[in-house]
Amino acid sequence: MIVPVIETERLILRPLRAGDEPRFLALASDWDVACMNSDIPHPLTSAQAKAWLTDSGDDVRFAIDHSGTMIGSVGYFQRRSGTAEVGFWLGRDHWGFGFGTEATKAVLRYGLGQGHRSFSSAHFLDNYPSQKLLAKLGFEAVGRGPIWCAARGMEVEAISVLLNYERAQAVVGPVDSPASAPPAARWHGRLGRWLGGQPRRTNV
Repeated sequence: MIVPVIETERLILRPLRAGDEPRFLALASDWDVACMNSDIPHPLTSAQAKAWLTDSGDDVRFAIDHSGTMIGSVGYFQRRSGTAEVGFWLGRDHWGFGFGTEATKAVLRYGLGQGHRSFSSAHFLDNYPSQKLLAKLGFEAVGRGPIWCAARGMEVEAISVLLNYERAQAVVGPVDSPASAPPAARWHGRLGRWLGGQPRRTNV
């Protein structure tokens, strides 16, 4: 899938590339990052980093750049239901500056422009920053249950959230959408390739 470059007030969202491996390893090897995502192992190996950065052709995944440096990643994949499942993470040194909200809002706008009419996500019960970020963007809790966390090596209780079309538009403003939504992306259960686990993803 062709991923565009998106500029926001402070960030550039761009396609992930093989050259991001050292930076990805440096950021995602942090326990505090890995333990809040379902599919980032800890410790993280170079081979796992390469696999994570490989374009699957199904997901819409962006590197988040700030001042020319990758600080995290954000994106979505389309579930069989048609809902776009959103995921994001940031390196620890970049928490607390609103970068996650800014990047995720831009991805919601892009997704609306691609014809997606609803968005889902999830966060572990102890991930209060992601809970706050998703609520700020209009996501509402719709369920609760265990999700596998690769770093912790166990299932962890998580909250599933949903953002409908009307609330998404209220957050990002009017967006011109194509006449029809894009075809459903295939889901292959590729743990370790993105932000989620099973077919449900968690964020940091």
